[in-house]
Amino acid sequence: SILGDMELLGIKINKNELKKLSIETEKKITGLQKEIFRLAEEEFNISSSAQLQKILFEKLKIQESMKDKKDLKKLKSGGYSTSASELEKLRDAHPIVEKVFNFRELTKLKSTYIDTLPKLIKKDGRIHTSYNQAITQTGRLSSSEPNLQNIPTRTEEGKKIRNTFLADDGFLLLSADYSQIELRVVAHIANDKKMINVFNLGRDIHTETAAGIYGVADNEVTEKMRRAAKIVNFGILYGVSAHGLHQQVGIKREEGQRLIDSYFELYPKIKEYTEKIQNQARTLGYVETIFGRRRLLPEINSKNFAVRSAAERMAINMPVQGTAADLMKLAMIDITRELPKVSPKTKLLLQVHDELILEVPAKEIEVVAKFVKEKMNAVAKLSVPIETETRWGKRWGDLK
Repeated sequence: SILGDMELLGIKINKNELKKLSIETEKKITGLQKEIFRLAEEEFNISSSAQLQKILFEKLKIQESMKDKKDLKKLKSGGYSTSASELEKLRDAHPIVEKVFNFRELTKLKSTYIDTLPKLIKKDGRIHTSYNQAITQTGRLSSSEPNLQNIPTRTEEGKKIRNTFLADDGFLLLSADYSQIELRVVAHIANDKKMINVFNLGRDIHTETAAGIYGVADNEVTEKMRRAAKIVNFGILYGVSAHGLHQQVGIKREEGQRLIDSYFELYPKIKEYTEKIQNQARTLGYVETIFGRRRLLPEINSKNFAVRSAAERMAINMPVQGTAADLMKLAMIDITRELPKVSPKTKLLLQVHDELILEVPAKEIEVVAKFVKEKMNAVAKLSVPIETETRWGKRWGDLK
């Protein structure tokens, strides 16, 4: 019933701003196209993998700058792949690669959101997404027609799209976002005393992890060290490998393996958890969240290495991501149950990953923010504190 109310209510969107954004984005795409043609010294269809492959690898030979060409994925046809993950390895090889990334991102955003959203606006001037409870394997809610969970958060263009979503007159949008919820859940499930201590002392988990795996003091941790630690922290839940670190952080495989080994020395109970949960899945055929919601994993005993490996990663990830999803759903129930007493006109509009978006009368924003934060933080008792960050503003992209 909560999701039904959210779907019926929808969220206000500015059609005119979307039109302006479409014209602006088209100009940027045309500019990028010209730049790419200039760097390639010829015109071609940038969206065609075959034509792009020819330009990058046969004409410009950008693969020649790679120290180890084995890192590049070859296609059955013999050429190199132009997928995003493969081009990421060549980002610094030639200026054309960055332009191709930008071109792809803008054309995708334009077709998926900027030009599509206006067609989905109903007579009430609002967009009404649909929420799905039984599509993701981990139990997270998903959103469709349109999918409002996949608008990029870090890019300038993503922010501009979010800024076309706004609060009704006299109202503000309130964002309540769980802070590092999956890492807090894994600290609790694995019962790792060191990680629990970091959260209980209110310290930055990525800085503490970086200091531990690099063997330096907190104040000696560089931005690159913290970034590597962040990838390891989250990556452990998704089966990150030394090869994965090599690709994402640009460090040697041996160094990547050393960081993973150091991580498990720093947080030994996390290693214990990953092994224990995989064994449980092999024996019982399922894993479950701390609230008892199960995911069946019969493929964990498959003789096919790729199928088995994927199931092993899911066994580690699902209890953590699934528990985070359970916490969010429980919080939504608690909030909507008592919200009418606190602010009858406040309405829950969207749920995006670990974040809730509410439409709140401007005069009541601080009272509602405090209430929502308290409800989300008190949703369950874990061995670490659950923390929520709240921000508000007129437009979704400008919340402060």
